[in-house]
This record gives sequence, structure tokens and C-alpha cells, in this order.
Amino acid sequence: MLTRLFPFLDPAHVTPDLSRRLRALADDCDRLERGRPVPPVVLQKAPFLTDWVPAITPQGVHLIGRVTGHPLLGDCAAATTPLWFADPDGAWARSLSRFYKLGPPVDRDGLGRGLRRMATSSAVDGDGSEDEA
Repeated sequence: MLTRLFPFLDPAHVTPDLSRRLRALADDCDRLERGRPVPPVVLQKAPFLTDWVPAITPQGVHLIGRVTGHPLLGDCAAATTPLWFADPDGAWARSLSRFYKLGPPVDRDGLGRGLRRMATSSAVDGDGSEDEA
């Protein structure tokens, strides 16, 4: 029943890659819970997201924007996998797959341009996965 409404809940979608991502997320969760900061080297290597806007989907909150330095996508328009943590000062966000350094969010005038860019981009694959974004 639920998987007809939310296909991503189907256990058939569980992959070894998902297990690896969840373990890394849990390690980061432990680090943050203990009050330890995100290691500077992690943020140095993190993709940079600018002109972003949050988007709420059945899977969670995502950021859609312009990414630079993504290990798989390079520099393009992209949507993250669901977010799990965000820096209260706005410097970074942690998605299911990775940390992102955050630049400025999209301005109102740029929102329309960003949506048009996303509509014509092939950056987001069919399942919305970030590894892929």
C-alpha cells in the first residue's frame, strides 16, 4: 500500500550504496551529537552550492541550486538527496550522500532563472539520487 504512494519505500530499492551512505551519515551524526565540528578537510573537499532553494518532497527536504566541484556531476544545476543536518550559521548542509558548503540562496529574481535551468538540465537522474547529485 505505502509503496504505491511512495515507491522509494520499497525494500527492492535497498542497495549496498545506500548502506554505505547511511553508515557515513550515522558516523557524522555521532560526531555532531558529541559537539565535534565538521572536520575542515571535509568541508574543503565538499561541493559548493549557490543560488539554492529548499524543496520539500515526500522524501524530505532537498536543496536545488548550482553546484560547483561535485565529485560526480562537476559544475551544473543539481538537486541534493534529502538533507539531514544544516549548520545553524548557514555555512554547510549534510545530505544523505555528503556535505555541501553553502553559498548564498537564490534571490527572488534568480528563482525563475534557476527553475528554468533545472527544467533543461540533465543533472538530476530519474530516481532523484544525489550520487548522482
